[in-house]
Amino acid sequence: MDVLEAIKDRHATRAFDDKAIDDQNLTAIVTDAQRTPSWGNSQPWEVYIATGKSLEQIKSRYAAAAQAGVTEAADLAKAHRGDFSTMANQNMGHWVGTFRPIIEADQTTYWDSRENLYRAPAIAYLVLGQNPNSWSIYDLGAFSQTLSLAATARGVQSLSSYELVKYPDILRQELAVPTDRTIAMGIALGYEKPDKVLNQFRTDRVATQQILHIQH
Repeated sequence: MDVLEAIKDRHATRAFDDKAIDDQNLTAIVTDAQRTPSWGNSQPWEVYIATGKSLEQIKSRYAAAAQAGVTEAADLAKAHRGDFSTMANQNMGHWVGTFRPIIEADQTTYWDSRENLYRAPAIAYLVLGQNPNSWSIYDLGAFSQTLSLAATARGVQSLSSYELVKYPDILRQELAVPTDRTIAMGIALGYEKPDKVLNQFRTDRVATQQILHIQH
């Protein structure tokens, strides 16, 4: 698969098959992502991948914490609609409007999947140093996109989600992440269930003419 095919084929997968991803494939995906351009070649990222029994334990503890009403406390503050620009708010509002009917069409799968970390067979946790600066966060965003594209090229789909990082203390305990690290992002990885409506949804994109400004 070439890079343009991967860009067009990558999409948010919200219901994964339970088929495991072998360690060799996971390592290759991260190795591909290492080609991401980085500010001053700082390469500020680390990757912790949970799979097998480790991930089962995380899923179990997340479910128990949610049921007990434990307050979410992601290392990077959760952004709310009011924190975004008018244009971004409009885009999010449009997305909610188009995605809500998909949820309603398959609510059982949606809520079961979300409450069980999308039943992904592997989750890559992207980690930065303590109090990361804006350039390191930018680099991590670029790294996450490259990782997702590399996964797609190797037949693995993905989903970046706040749900995956909302209980960082659990992740530190289960993955031995040092306390002086910021668990910034989680990316669920796996093989999607093709018959699920959730996985057939594709988000609209703003027309290029609305965001592109070429000056001669």
